Amino acid sequence: MKYSNIKYLIALSAVFLLQACNDDEFFELTNPVESPWQSIDEFDKAPIGAYYTLTGNGGNRSMFAHAVMASEAMADGVNLAPASEGYSINADVEDIYTRTFGTSIGLFDNPIFRNGYFAVGHANGALDLIAESNGIPFPEAGPDASNRIEGELLFVRAYAYLHLARFYAPAYPNDEKRLPLRLNQAKNFDQAKSSELASATDIYNLVVDDLQQAKDLLPERYDANLHPPAYADGRVNKFAAAALLAKVYFQMGRYDEALAELNFVIDQNGGDYDLSEDPEVAWNQTGVSRGKEVIWYYALWAGDGLGGSSNWKHPGRFSWLNANNRDASGPDKNGGRFLRASDSFLQQVGWMGADQSETEEALADKRYTQLYQRFEASGSDVNPEPRGAFAASRSYVWCDKYYRAGRRITNLPLLRLADMHLLRSVIRADLGSAQDLTGARSDLNLVRNRAGIGDFAGSDAELVDAIHLERFREMAFEGDRFFYLQGARMPIPNGDRGAGEVGFDSPFYSEVPDFEIDLNDGYGG
Repeated sequence: MKYSNIKYLIALSAVFLLQACNDDEFFELTNPVESPWQSIDEFDKAPIGAYYTLTGNGGNRSMFAHAVMASEAMADGVNLAPASEGYSINADVEDIYTRTFGTSIGLFDNPIFRNGYFAVGHANGALDLIAESNGIPFPEAGPDASNRIEGELLFVRAYAYLHLARFYAPAYPNDEKRLPLRLNQAKNFDQAKSSELASATDIYNLVVDDLQQAKDLLPERYDANLHPPAYADGRVNKFAAAALLAKVYFQMGRYDEALAELNFVIDQNGGDYDLSEDPEVAWNQTGVSRGKEVIWYYALWAGDGLGGSSNWKHPGRFSWLNANNRDASGPDKNGGRFLRASDSFLQQVGWMGADQSETEEALADKRYTQLYQRFEASGSDVNPEPRGAFAASRSYVWCDKYYRAGRRITNLPLLRLADMHLLRSVIRADLGSAQDLTGARSDLNLVRNRAGIGDFAGSDAELVDAIHLERFREMAFEGDRFFYLQGARMPIPNGDRGAGEVGFDSPFYSEVPDFEIDLNDGYGG
């Protein structure tokens, strides 16, 4: 996605920030109201700006990176490196890892809460114009361009609300009214300082409605004869909307509806997406290039539109859970990482022995050999922990999926086909209304064979557990595990925290920030 000339548009159409509104004078007009979009070419910058808002006002405030980091820290796939080994650990991340909730998690306030409503407000401003124009604000351009733009805006609004519900509300379904619900841009002070509150159930239903509409409106793929060149670059299409809708249905426990979307994405994509490439290819791309399995990615190559090649919008927090830092300059330069692969994860998936040794199964799996790095104890003669400041007394394995294509330009895969196959596999095997064990095995084996480990040879009775483990291998460090277990209605294991588990509906969410409660009359303050 190209971000040029969007700072102005964001300022015009973003949600009114309540803390900036002191009195009605803020809303007094000195000039007639004028739309920021005077042509279809200008209006195409509305979805560009909406994507942009998801990354906030700095690379370290990206919704993408924080959502992955937090959901991994809540689940059982990571181990929090201790300060005694020389790691500087964020206090909020430590609270997330120790599952200390019931308070406001400050780390979420900018990347999730503010960015989420920033994206919602930006999308709402443009969606209001479409609604006021009976769906076609620029008739000379015809309906196709307006439909695509509307579909992208609905997708971004759904994506933002999904993350707000995931991190600020109890697990679906839940009817406690907790989050501001905005479906239109505020037009006066009273609207800006008060909003209806919504529950997780309300928001998930809204997300479904927006994604269903987005799927109907969006084209299946970029067409140079129909679409502007910027649409080729990391923006969503019909299959992306269906893929996210499938994941939302799954998390809601609406498995048959998820299956229908998965069938569409997998079977009707016209060959646009497949698993023909090695696992690392999806993570090594920049520019308009994407791995064959990548359905939607966040593109970084064009810079932020404000500083050209400076790329300060590159999501930075992945450095907290990745071997290499965001400059792709090697693990010896990364002082920020502290969420490494847990022994629990590595042993469950067969990549580490009980004695912490590297297994043959690990060395046969392309995901492990291509997308992870194992370091031995500090001072070891063979591949030691590369930072001299660290004092690791044993071997550890680190994720290495991020920042692979070069200095701050690596595209970020957000929806992948392997994810879709494994979701369909578990629904076919266990969760859907019509069991299809042959189909479940087929989906599972496609993912396994791409990884180089061959077909699953176990019995039908072992199939469901095998699918769960394969997903753990495939999707680790992508922010998937916690919400997958929620969707499957399975307990969340403690991992390296010790024996035991907690319920999938345990209260793993932040309280709404005080600044919102204090200033929004919807909370009754």
